[in-house]
Amino acid sequence: MSMNTSKISLPTLLRTVFFCCLASACGGGDEVEGPDETASSFVLPAMIDVAVPTEPVSHLETVEDLTEEVADWLLDLSAELRRRDFDAASAWFRHDFAGHSFAGLEVESETELELSTLRSQFDISAPEVVGGVSFLDGLREHIGPWASLESVIWKTKGAEFQSGRDRWGKIKVWMRYIGTRSDGGRVSLTGWAYLRVRKERASWGVDRFELTSLSRDERDGPVFTNVATAVGVAHQGPPFGSPENASYAWNGSAAADVDGDGLWDVFHPSDGRNFLYLANESGTFTEEAEERGLIGPDKGTGAVFFDFDNDGDQDLFVAHEGWTAEDGSVMGETSKLYLNDGTGVFELVTDEIGLGVPLVGYSVTAFDYDMDGWLDIFVCGYGRLESEHNNSWIDATNGAPNGLFRNINGERFEEVAAAAGVRGTSWTYASAAADYDLDGDLDLYVGNDYGLNRFYQNEGDGSFKDVAEELGLLDRGNGMGVSWGDLNNDGLLDVYVANMSSTAGNRILDRLKDEVDEEIFEQLKKTAAGNTIFLRSEAGFEALPVEAGGVNASWAWNPVLCDFDLDGRKDIFVTNGFVTGELAHDT
Repeated sequence: MSMNTSKISLPTLLRTVFFCCLASACGGGDEVEGPDETASSFVLPAMIDVAVPTEPVSHLETVEDLTEEVADWLLDLSAELRRRDFDAASAWFRHDFAGHSFAGLEVESETELELSTLRSQFDISAPEVVGGVSFLDGLREHIGPWASLESVIWKTKGAEFQSGRDRWGKIKVWMRYIGTRSDGGRVSLTGWAYLRVRKERASWGVDRFELTSLSRDERDGPVFTNVATAVGVAHQGPPFGSPENASYAWNGSAAADVDGDGLWDVFHPSDGRNFLYLANESGTFTEEAEERGLIGPDKGTGAVFFDFDNDGDQDLFVAHEGWTAEDGSVMGETSKLYLNDGTGVFELVTDEIGLGVPLVGYSVTAFDYDMDGWLDIFVCGYGRLESEHNNSWIDATNGAPNGLFRNINGERFEEVAAAAGVRGTSWTYASAAADYDLDGDLDLYVGNDYGLNRFYQNEGDGSFKDVAEELGLLDRGNGMGVSWGDLNNDGLLDVYVANMSSTAGNRILDRLKDEVDEEIFEQLKKTAAGNTIFLRSEAGFEALPVEAGGVNASWAWNPVLCDFDLDGRKDIFVTNGFVTGELAHDT
């Protein structure tokens, strides 16, 4: 494929790659005309083989516009299938449709997965070729009997379009259906396929469907059940981007036993007010932020419970967005410390203990970096997009400085980030501390948005040295979360980094592979590749290949490593952002 990219600047390309992640995308052969399958003259082809366009559209913006158009159109189909409105779904299929049927497929193999899950792989070597009505009937055979259908997605993973007046394309699509069986068991159906889509009179339609794989996962009951409403912690914030929520309504959380009753309580900073959910013995929670002195200031970001003064109870540190105006005045809010009186009632103390330093804080880590017995606080300094955008998509250097607050005998803080060597100029979003080299002091991994992460090795004298490149921990991407844990049970700590995986970004970059510098191409591919797992090795750390799994989480945020199924191995839970509504393309 040839492509003229001389007029596409690198910043424009990067912006396209990143923000195409907000709108999924996806998308051949000889045309076969014929009437509806109900007509006696309709003849189905003997086989389905969706061919690649012979003269593909090569102009980047044109092919991406077409891909996004088809992708959104297929997500609308997903919505109709989720409602199991097969009559409405039939509008997506041409009158001369022919495709592989879901019906009558034999199970080729069965595999026992974790958590008593059975995976059935279907034999798709010789599926029946059917018309549109029978195709939907075959799908109904699988998902029709389910008691509920929670999620359906036909996600476009690749697309090529034929040039000329007769517009058609070959679409690679990933399909997943998730629901509950009539007996309460959980079930999902997952498959890959190629579609041929054709545009007539400004309307797309599928006329060929080539199934390439299909599997079903089943277990007797759910692994997790959402009980937020039942236990009293459910709260519906305003939609992102609405006038009531110009920023983020939920900015993190922290958990600890704040009142000494042996139960874990939860704090959420938010817009308008904060929330403190106190746990009850019944398993429910009671919201008491106002009664406990934690209702404000609002708009806090990162939060952490820790024992600031070593008196045996949990105090609370909350980061905020603060900055210095041109006239020298401090704007926004500085970080806050709430002291626990031992009963779960808090007193706000800030400026008088050295927290009057303006930082654009986004998350925080509590650790005793100087090993003096008092817990210190590292604040990740991000940046204020409303005043200045990042100056690069792959190596931004105009972020807000980080903060390192040294705890002086539980009486006050001293900000020492510059002296300790961790101040930085990146857009730092997340951090996590651990003694990776078992030398008795705590080291700090820092995840940066728009660029390379840092790994600060504790020198044992109150300072840090960045050894990320030396140890193989240079992770380029959109660092949103970091967690330490032994993922391969070798007794050494590994690192899990949450980034961003983008179907659209990868698709665009693959089209440009032969048109851009190889080094830049590899850098850009990493920014859209998803999360990274670093395993500890003799030389430092080695990144696991993507094929090992556990890294595809779309717009990933904070990860948690935990043995959820109690089998002696760490599992990975990753939160996901920018899914704001019930429909798959409502992002």
